[in-house]
Amino acid sequence: MKLLNDDLPIYLQLRKHIEERILNRYLNEEEAVPSIRIMAKDYQINPITVANALSALVDEGILYKKRGVGMFVAFGARAKIIHLRSASFISEKLEPTLRYARQLELSQDTLITLINTIYGEKHE
Repeated sequence: MKLLNDDLPIYLQLRKHIEERILNRYLNEEEAVPSIRIMAKDYQINPITVANALSALVDEGILYKKRGVGMFVAFGARAKIIHLRSASFISEKLEPTLRYARQLELSQDTLITLINTIYGEKHE
């Protein structure tokens, strides 16, 4: 399973991939993550690189270790990832996008309709 590219260091890509799996509920709280050996084989990367990615997630409280058993998704990990990513999403993506939309003279009604469509609600 080769999904990594050259844009970022590999351990950061793996870390982000694990976070994405938690966000998308492929990995749930208190669920075991694959072992370092299995991940290294699956992603075709050095086990030390995998260990670095997992260690960073442990340091952030996203994962935790059970001695002799393995690593698990921490309680509240998904909420923590959402919290950590929300501020950067707003400042780095949403605000510039909304400023650009205003520059293009897209109306607030158009944007609200689009938001409601994406969120699955009908605009009233």
